[in-house]
Amino acid sequence: MPRPAQAQPAYILHRRAFRETSAIVELLTRDFGRVSGVVRGVKGGRRHRQDIEPFAEVAVTWRGTGQLVTVLRCETATPRRLCGHSLFAGLYINELLVKTLGHEEPVTPLFHDYGEALTQLAADQALEPTLRNFERRLLEELGYGLAFDVDVRTGRSIEAANTYGVVDGEGFRMLDRVGDPAALVLTGKQIAALDAGDYREDFVRQAAKHIFRNALQRRLGNRTLTTRRLFRARSLAPVEA
Repeated sequence: MPRPAQAQPAYILHRRAFRETSAIVELLTRDFGRVSGVVRGVKGGRRHRQDIEPFAEVAVTWRGTGQLVTVLRCETATPRRLCGHSLFAGLYINELLVKTLGHEEPVTPLFHDYGEALTQLAADQALEPTLRNFERRLLEELGYGLAFDVDVRTGRSIEAANTYGVVDGEGFRMLDRVGDPAALVLTGKQIAALDAGDYREDFVRQAAKHIFRNALQRRLGNRTLTTRRLFRARSLAPVEA
């Protein structure tokens, strides 16, 4: 469980009201992974309100060692405001982290990946590469990484001219006969583009969304993502996860 911390670098993932004047925040911290904390005195004053907005980079001091620590101080280092499609993409990433990361799982590389993703979203860069690359890094950090370089059935290297089917949550297998069933079929060249994060081809973008979404669902289990429903309700197809 997390130890008491002093000025721990963190990002605000989520905030919800708690009792009359407090809030519970979900933090992605550099050294402790995901931490939940109570911030007191939020309502009725502006002392903490601006410091616990989602996406803000903060320095957090807390006490307590349970799954719900008490936040003593939360100082904003870098506030971030996302708008439009970038806002919904950021909310999707935040929800993914809250629902896939366990408490007290150190994920220092992912902490830096998250900061880079926010920078790209704030700069209005192309959303799909940002989302797909972050999903892949999250899967790797969780131990659900996919094999892009070898056939998961034979161990042979993926070859550009061959055709492969997707093995959900694992990688790809070569299709060696006509009519070999596969829900999604890619060439070795397209798999290489996926591995390189090259999403210029429309089919590769769609395949990446399908592959990473199915792999993440193995970690999510029966939990659903509210942000996916928001995307559909607002017809924000370009950023649907």
